[in-house]
Amino acid sequence: MAYFTLARKVDPTYRTNLIIIIVTVTLLIASGLLTSNWSGSLVFSAGFFLTWALAREIDPLHDKSAFVATAVYLLMTMGIPEINLGLVFWTVLLLRMITKITGKTITLLDLLSLTGLGIYVMLGQENGIYGLILTGAMVLGYIRFSKSGIFQIFIMVGVIVSIWGITKYSIPVSEAALEMDSFRWMLLLLGLAFGTFYGTRFRKDRDIQDDLGGLVESKYVLLSYIFFLGIYTLLIMVTGPAGGTVSLFLAVILGVSLYRIWMMISNRGDRGTE
Repeated sequence: MAYFTLARKVDPTYRTNLIIIIVTVTLLIASGLLTSNWSGSLVFSAGFFLTWALAREIDPLHDKSAFVATAVYLLMTMGIPEINLGLVFWTVLLLRMITKITGKTITLLDLLSLTGLGIYVMLGQENGIYGLILTGAMVLGYIRFSKSGIFQIFIMVGVIVSIWGITKYSIPVSEAALEMDSFRWMLLLLGLAFGTFYGTRFRKDRDIQDDLGGLVESKYVLLSYIFFLGIYTLLIMVTGPAGGTVSLFLAVILGVSLYRIWMMISNRGDRGTE
């Protein structure tokens, strides 16, 4: 029987999970009371939680790095930013598919859900680039799961979605993105510089466990991280999305990287203890 395997339970009995739940709810209430903009506050607090979730996917061995990422998120998103929550949530699920961090076998429902959410993001943003991102994720899934036949089918589905999206919307590039002003270049270089640093440190991680207690090969987590950096680069160079989305992705990169720098300074090693 097909079921959805990409969900991860946020167990409130686990201390760090309880903290993130309490802080997220507190942010929602405080922001709503201060601004009287409850819809915007919901987006802001949901972005805070997704920053934590995305950092946990990228750095599964260290709980605290995700909290550093949320701190950076708060510093970078003064006020209530515009965030494409659908895109961020889709990214989280795509990374889970590539790493198989839930420990469960990918199902047809998982792939249909990822495809549907990708189409939803593409329709909302009116940009065919998201079809290419979907196709790329399915190619990585094909590599990750020993050339599974179901991924061959969904690679073709991704190609069809890409052709349809590019035909319908093309890949519109904003004028600001074409000009690549100094601020965009700074964001791109900053993200890639810190992102490369984190990738080199992550390569030394060992004994990563999935949700069922099995071992996850670090090369697959690294593969998903490189994919994430690719999405970040596209957001800056091609799509020109809401500033809050770029800030959220950059906050994740900076957060996990700054935590590794702290580990180096404190001589805790790359695996660390939590």
